[in-house]
Amino acid sequence: MSLRVPLALVLSISFGARGEIQNVRFANETALLPIGARLAGAKEVALGLAGDPSFLGRTPSGLMDVQSPEVVIHHGTLYEDLSLNQDEVFVAAPLSMGTLGLGITRVGADGIPRTVRGVTPDFAAMETFSVTDWILNVAFAKSWMEGRLRGGTALRLLGHDFDQLGLGAQMDASFVWVQDGFRGGLRLDRGLGGVGIYRSGFSEYTAPDVQVGAGWEKKSSYLYGTLALAWESAGLLQQQSSSTFTEADVRPWNDPWLALRASRLAAELRTDFGLSLRAGTEIQSLVRITDFLQGEDEQGLYGESRGSYSIGAGFLWSQRVRVDYALVGHPDLGSTQRVSLGIVFGGPPPAPPQKTADPKIDESGDLPAPSVPQSTKTAAPSDSEPPEASAPTPAPPEPPEALDAPEQSSN
Repeated sequence: MSLRVPLALVLSISFGARGEIQNVRFANETALLPIGARLAGAKEVALGLAGDPSFLGRTPSGLMDVQSPEVVIHHGTLYEDLSLNQDEVFVAAPLSMGTLGLGITRVGADGIPRTVRGVTPDFAAMETFSVTDWILNVAFAKSWMEGRLRGGTALRLLGHDFDQLGLGAQMDASFVWVQDGFRGGLRLDRGLGGVGIYRSGFSEYTAPDVQVGAGWEKKSSYLYGTLALAWESAGLLQQQSSSTFTEADVRPWNDPWLALRASRLAAELRTDFGLSLRAGTEIQSLVRITDFLQGEDEQGLYGESRGSYSIGAGFLWSQRVRVDYALVGHPDLGSTQRVSLGIVFGGPPPAPPQKTADPKIDESGDLPAPSVPQSTKTAAPSDSEPPEASAPTPAPPEPPEALDAPEQSSN
């Protein structure tokens, strides 16, 4: 479970032996935490939504939706009182051959009590230490078939520092088809697997997984913007769950109902005046909504706890400054808050001039001077040139001569 990663990182050391760390699980999956606040506010549903620079970490094909270079800084306070923070800077830049994304992330917890198994700690002089993961993301996206087919790949390099040093690497890829407001695609999660090697000689490998998703968006005059709805599955290949509420096998052929509950829904409204509203949830949260309203968790109703959910909002000023906020609720680890600030450089490429079928309008968009019929054009006499003599008007034909009267005969 990717959202459980930081807790595993903290607790595996806080309650572990002082020396060599054994059996470190989920360490590589710290890299699967969402980048930025916008994606977190939509419950990490990416395949069915229009992309932004934060998609470089999970669904790199979404970088093709970035129209202008943008730099984003992000701070997240993870899981309430765990003192775990996520700080990062990332950038996306459209190029002639595609879109490039770069990002660096630090996930760290400070002030963790150091304990030794079998020794009672001295709480008056407690020794503490820090846990830090560094993540470097490099992503590239490209489109084909007039932009309908979009693909991207991302390489993540990881550095672990918790009582011993470790290095890791992961690679992701995604493909999305976009047409007439519909999106559908798949993500190869850790396409080559996730590898971690530690100074002690301990190594780990996380197998790749596949997720699918779809979405739809439509311009709505009643909502003064564009409404987008999206759905995304949990992992389809591995038995290890990618949900936040169960350890069971959520693959659809093993338990279709559990697989549906582990999948996620998201909605986003992007208004014409810059405001964006978004929300996302695991379907399990909707199934257990009665527990949420009652303020209690009735264990045993479906055999699992409530799933996670998220809400978020953002605003874009003058197509230049973007602010996003997200609040994520986890059934076991509590809430997470995230804030992102983005600076957009340049602007969207100018639209080509539209040619009109009206021959009276030229390409510059100006109306030509009104034409005057040839028969009505008159030239004003010039002072330097004498007026041309007009052609003489032919005289009307003379009337025919009278016929000679016949001679009168005399008698």
